[in-house]
Amino acid sequence: MTLDIGTIQFLTAVVVHVAGGVFVLETMLRKDDRAGRVWALGFICAMIATEAYIVRLVSGDAWWLVGVGNAAWTAALGLLWLGCRVFNGHRLRRTAATVVAGAALTLGLVLFDGQEAEGRSAWLVYGLNAVFSGLTAFEATQGSMRRSRTALGLSATLGLVAVLQLARCVIVLAFDAEHPLLQTRLGTPFVSILTICVVIVTVVVTSVLRAEQVRLRGTEDSTLMAIAPDGVLLTPSFVRVLGGRLMRANRRAELFAVLVVKIDALGRISTAFGADEAEHVRQAARAAVRRLSPTTAAMGTDDEGQLLLAFQPASPAEARQLASRMHRAMLDQLRTAGVPVIPPIGMGLSVTSTSGYDRETLLDAARAAARRAIQSDDVSVVVAGEDDDADGADRGGQAVLR
Repeated sequence: MTLDIGTIQFLTAVVVHVAGGVFVLETMLRKDDRAGRVWALGFICAMIATEAYIVRLVSGDAWWLVGVGNAAWTAALGLLWLGCRVFNGHRLRRTAATVVAGAALTLGLVLFDGQEAEGRSAWLVYGLNAVFSGLTAFEATQGSMRRSRTALGLSATLGLVAVLQLARCVIVLAFDAEHPLLQTRLGTPFVSILTICVVIVTVVVTSVLRAEQVRLRGTEDSTLMAIAPDGVLLTPSFVRVLGGRLMRANRRAELFAVLVVKIDALGRISTAFGADEAEHVRQAARAAVRRLSPTTAAMGTDDEGQLLLAFQPASPAEARQLASRMHRAMLDQLRTAGVPVIPPIGMGLSVTSTSGYDRETLLDAARAAARRAIQSDDVSVVVAGEDDDADGADRGGQAVLR
């Protein structure tokens, strides 16, 4: 039995609406985290895309719906990527703007060029779909998602989608949108079946990840805390603890500080001496920070391997002195541990007296200060808001060899 294009697109729309509708309904009925809400928005965009394509198929005058469908489908894949980033604890300011820009570009190309742009915009749609699918496949192997084998299914599926969409983009650029290969083997019937498979896999994986989230990360409405074996808080738990302490400090107008410890060249150490040696360096640095941390301080780590310390100093000068002592202690610890390479270590400090009490602003300021400290040959501790104009030379891959 041979199905015509209209029937295949209708079946695709049914699957997308049923699977996406179930996910959206579940998101509305339960108190969910931000990742689930972003994914739900992505399913809504996928529903809009299938509706636009079907109406365009039966209506000869509504050519502009192709732009709507292209933009909605591009946004759906982009939101799938953004949801994975949220799940892994990343922020969405710049990445969200990228998705919005990509969707707007696909819509604008059709609206401005008219009905003739339907074929000319194909390379852009295929290219953006390949990019967002590839980014999703990569993000599903990072951070918290890496700890779940379920996410590997999403990564493999979206990786395949990225390859196929890239192939379609190359064909359009090399030939045109009417190339026989795009009309047969990589045409609408094949893509529709692939879409059904992707939607089913995505709904299953995201639902399982959402159910596992308390075990993997700890959620904002959970009493569980995600703690590494050595007692260091994982990113979601550290951020939650920091938010609560900043809120109390703000009400009492008390000083609070965040210290970010960035260890450079760990990747090169791992390549040259092995992953065990890089982990040895990381654990030695952690031990030094734990030893000198104030009793009431909260110590955490992020997905980039940076150490995070939230504490309450008596003054900004005391906070800087503590960071300096920790820097010297880490260097001594690394020498004592007998590591073959002592990497550059940057200490970034942000205090509420200059950066304010907003949690994300305080963390971003400390991370930026740590990057500047790594790049400087003159200072090992940079205080956000005080040392912003101190631009040191780039250290690149410099390390101290024993």
